[in-house]
Amino acid sequence: MFFDAQRAKHTPPQVRPLEEQDERESQKLWYKTAQAVKDRNHELATDEKTKIEETQREEAATRAHDGVEWHPRLFRRVRGGPGGSEEGSEDLEWIINAQMYVLSGCGM
Repeated sequence: MFFDAQRAKHTPPQVRPLEEQDERESQKLWYKTAQAVKDRNHELATDEKTKIEETQREEAATRAHDGVEWHPRLFRRVRGGPGGSEEGSEDLEWIINAQMYVLSGCGM
């Protein structure tokens, strides 16, 4: 057996503290919305979500007006699909722009 999910232990994600995160990092950006959901304050959660979405729409409109093409910092567009140079890659519009490294001595 390669992996036994019944015996696997949960490993919480490791993230930087909120005060060290950029304003656009998801955990910091959505913190107020997530906290409102956790507190069952759906009105506040909706208001906070709406603020984020309105800001993003305004920024997109400004970029479009100015002719600026948006490029995410941590993702890259998937150009491929069937018959393309990246055939077999994810069928997603964007994927994480990261290098995957195999650690020596980890049995892989």
